[in-house]
Amino acid sequence: MIVRKAFRFKLVPTPAQEQAFRQYAGACRWVWNEMLRERKETYKATGKSPSMYEQKRRLTELKRQPETAWLNGIHSQVLQEPVINLHRAFVNFFEKRAKYPRFKPKRRGLGSFTFPQSVKVEGNRVWLPKIGWVRFRKSREIEGTIKRATIRHRVSGWYLSLLCEIDMPDPEPVAPTEETTVGIDLGLHDFAVLSTGERIPNPRHVRKLERKLAHTQRALSRKRKGSRRYEKQARKVARLHERVANARADFLHKLSARLVAENQGIMAEDLSVKGLARTRLAKSVHDAGWGEFLRQLAYKAEWAGKVFHRIDRFFPSSKLHMACGTLNTLSLSDRVFECQGCGTLVDRDLNAALNIKHRGLVELSPVGQPGVDARGLDVRPATAGGPG
Repeated sequence: MIVRKAFRFKLVPTPAQEQAFRQYAGACRWVWNEMLRERKETYKATGKSPSMYEQKRRLTELKRQPETAWLNGIHSQVLQEPVINLHRAFVNFFEKRAKYPRFKPKRRGLGSFTFPQSVKVEGNRVWLPKIGWVRFRKSREIEGTIKRATIRHRVSGWYLSLLCEIDMPDPEPVAPTEETTVGIDLGLHDFAVLSTGERIPNPRHVRKLERKLAHTQRALSRKRKGSRRYEKQARKVARLHERVANARADFLHKLSARLVAENQGIMAEDLSVKGLARTRLAKSVHDAGWGEFLRQLAYKAEWAGKVFHRIDRFFPSSKLHMACGTLNTLSLSDRVFECQGCGTLVDRDLNAALNIKHRGLVELSPVGQPGVDARGLDVRPATAGGPG
């Protein structure tokens, strides 16, 4: 099984290499903007957009013109990457997966650039064509064959991302059982409640730094734009946001890796994170990072030969009492409720995790198999205009 894994390290460039990074990132931004402008003008004039290959030939012509001859100082394949990325952006737009591509302003940061090949690593140095050997902080060993290298600027410095192909042995498929399966109910009070009864607290990364962020952003609003004090304060704000992003990523990676290592089957609800992010809980939903957590569970389970299964988001996991099968009427504030069928006090989140686990095992097993209870299999909410 061939898998692709990314390795990220912080670079330690010399002042000359850092200047080269800035030139490469600026050239890639310029090429993106120029090709986007050409596409828009050509479409406006002819009703058709130039193809990716036509724009690559256009890039070669630009190198021959005196006013853009400076492009010859940049590696040719690095300059072709923005053209390829712009083509993909338009494909995603026409297939309704993304918004219309926009121009990239300088104020959004220094950006990034990519080498699609000819990158090699020796010890704590990486070879970048036309730039040379650049030192980096090697925090872990690199596995597999290097396919791509992306240099990206963040407020804390320049970072190297290596995309590697690793040939892993195909794991032996093992069917999940009741004992080796866990159900996960995601929430905002607790980040996750497991069917085992374990509660994982919500770290609330943004909330913890909310007052500090507000203070630094107010200070930024009082600075004159374009001044050195404004730039210095803007870096402070950016560092806080980077700190939040790093803490969230660390939490999600550690939790997803542990759950995959400890269980053979992982069942979770197919949440509409995009829809929940439009509600009054949007800030907390974005802060939790549910979508990224589910994505990590999916690919880590595949690599380990485990089963990750999402159940239908319309399945009433919280309202359906696991013990007696009664479908209760609840409000969002009801964290513990009395079952309307048997009168038992029920913990809403734990009940949901148990229902998710049970439902997942039912969906992965033949319906009617001895020992499998298919209760609630067809429960769905009434559609608009349909019978209530």
